[in-house]
Amino acid sequence: MGILLVLAASLALLPPMFVPVLLGSVAFFALLKAGGKRFNLIVTLLLLQLTSSSLDPTMRVAVIGWSFISLAWFGFVDREKTDSTVFPKNLLYLMLSTIVFMVFSSLLSVNMVKSLSATLRQGVFFVFVWLILLNIRNEKDIKTSLVALILMGGFNAAGVVYSILTGGITAGDLLAGPVRFAGIFGFINVNFSGMTIAFAAMIALLLFHLSDRSNRSARIAFGTLTGFLFTTVIIFNSRAAMLTAMLGLVVFLLILYPRYRLPFTVAIISIPLAIFIIPPLNEFVSLLLRFENFLNVRDYLWGMSWASIQDHPFLGTGPDLFKDYFYKYMTAPEGSYAHYMITKLYLEASDSGLSHNFFLFRFTELGIPGLITSIWLPALFYRYSIPVMKSLKESDRTGYILVAGMVALVSGLLAKGMVESIGFMTHGWIMVDLPFWICFITVLFYYRKNGQTRKEIL
Repeated sequence: MGILLVLAASLALLPPMFVPVLLGSVAFFALLKAGGKRFNLIVTLLLLQLTSSSLDPTMRVAVIGWSFISLAWFGFVDREKTDSTVFPKNLLYLMLSTIVFMVFSSLLSVNMVKSLSATLRQGVFFVFVWLILLNIRNEKDIKTSLVALILMGGFNAAGVVYSILTGGITAGDLLAGPVRFAGIFGFINVNFSGMTIAFAAMIALLLFHLSDRSNRSARIAFGTLTGFLFTTVIIFNSRAAMLTAMLGLVVFLLILYPRYRLPFTVAIISIPLAIFIIPPLNEFVSLLLRFENFLNVRDYLWGMSWASIQDHPFLGTGPDLFKDYFYKYMTAPEGSYAHYMITKLYLEASDSGLSHNFFLFRFTELGIPGLITSIWLPALFYRYSIPVMKSLKESDRTGYILVAGMVALVSGLLAKGMVESIGFMTHGWIMVDLPFWICFITVLFYYRKNGQTRKEIL
């Protein structure tokens, strides 16, 4: 009765524009009360992945603030007494080192305010990783966080299909070259947009393998979803997304079915050989992957990054400041396709990830410490995941498949990192980096559950 009276008074006194917000908040918290921690986790992960520079700043601050409070509440206040979540010591060292290196690089940069802002974003991002880990207490929580990734990719894949069904493919599109359907996140970053579908496809494959063989309807549903998502990755025509999904698929199958490793290896060697030898296949794949537009842009970007590294080898240009040096190192001939694309990248892209190589990106903006952390992060992931995967093989089928899937997916993501910068540590860009860290958190959960924790920090 008290709640109803307060609600009625608020509706009467508040301006009309606040009424939908108030009613929406009441409805949401009613659902939160009914669904509890797991409902909060999936909604928060979905909202955080939508938190990008393309959103209204007020909305972005509201989403980040609400997510922080809700994750902290369920992580600290509404907490099972038997839970003893620990944060790995080695990962903590990596995070602290990254922040320290970014601070030093920022203080010595030409735009200290801009670089320190990127450093603050990275620190906030690491806090969110910690809070999400605090909210992961059992296997259902892990599956909930992975379902959030499927939903993101599934929405985006549905957007691709919708754009084809409503807009079609014109003759002009075909004459212009390979068609790219960007989905609902294409306005933010077309390569990240494709990555959401690649992650969703791989995780749907894991759930297909985890579904009970006796439950035929579930297997058909997950199998259909997996096929749809992998097909959409191809239709989307992002080379980075295809590399992540297909290499992840191959690595996962090689891990899960060791007896077929020799036939898989022969097939992997034979397919590229056939593409190289058979002219029609060669032309089709070349058209699909846009080979003619690949190195004549990226090689200039890599050369520009390397020239910047030679001038700033120890602490780099500063976080988010490579863009300020862009034209100083421009070597593409004026009027060329590469010059046009690099100029377009400068005008339309964000400040982070312009090197189009994860290791060069970190090296260019943070110097030698940036290169160290870029190697340290994937090495630490495998340092945790490989022993856990081996130990789970005979004791926990669900854990083994999920960790094997994370190893496969991150292997594809790491290969993608050779031609794209975003997806690991992009100076706190929550939207593009969170999927990888959810994979890492999955590994850390099984690392803790399997009793392999050693000298961890509470």
